[in-house]
Amino acid sequence: MKTVEATGKNLDEAIENGLKLLRVRKEEIDHEIISQTEEETSVRLTIKEVRKHIFEVANYILTSCGFRSTVQVSKDDKGFYINIKTKHADAILIGKKGETLWALQYLISRMLKRFHPNLKILVDVGGYRMRRNNFLMKKAEAIARIVLQTGREMALDPLTRKELQIVEVKLSEIKGVKIYTIGKGVSRNVIIAPSDDESQ
Repeated sequence: MKTVEATGKNLDEAIENGLKLLRVRKEEIDHEIISQTEEETSVRLTIKEVRKHIFEVANYILTSCGFRSTVQVSKDDKGFYINIKTKHADAILIGKKGETLWALQYLISRMLKRFHPNLKILVDVGGYRMRRNNFLMKKAEAIARIVLQTGREMALDPLTRKELQIVEVKLSEIKGVKIYTIGKGVSRNVIIAPSDDESQ
C-alpha cells in the first residue's frame, strides 16, 4: 500500500490520520487535497518517489542517532547507491571491518521494503565500501595470478561473509583457481588454490 485516502476535521488531522494508516512520517509522503468543506477535509497520501523516500529514511535514521551528515542517493543498473558523508564520524558509522555499515544498510533496507519490496540498495560511508571492494578484487586477482604461476596455495587476510562473496565473484572470472575456507568465524582462513578441474 503506497497510497491511502483519509479524512479529518481539517487538513492537519486528515494528514495525521493518513500517516497512521501508512505508519510513516510526514516527510515520507506527498499529499493532495481531494475535497474540503468547513466540516471535513479529504486527502490522498502517496509515498514519495523512491529516490526521495530513500533519502528521507536514511536521513531520519542518521539524525535520530545524533549524526550530522549529508546523504547522496544515485542509481545504476544494480540498484540505488547511498553515500553518507560526515565531518568526523565516518569511522563510527563504518565500524570494524564495515560491520556497523552492514547493520545500517540492513536497517534502512528493512524500513523501505514495506513499500518497495524489490528495492536493491548499497549503503556506503565516504566511499569506503567502493574503495574496499575495489581493493579486495584487485588483491584477490593479484594473488590468483601468483597461484596460477607457482601452482601453490595462498591465503587471504580474514574476510567477512560479504567480502568473501565479493572475492568469490571476482575469482569466478579467472580460470584455473578455486577458493575455499578453513575454520569458522573470526578464525576462518580464506585460501586461493589451483583448480583441480582439468577442463579449466
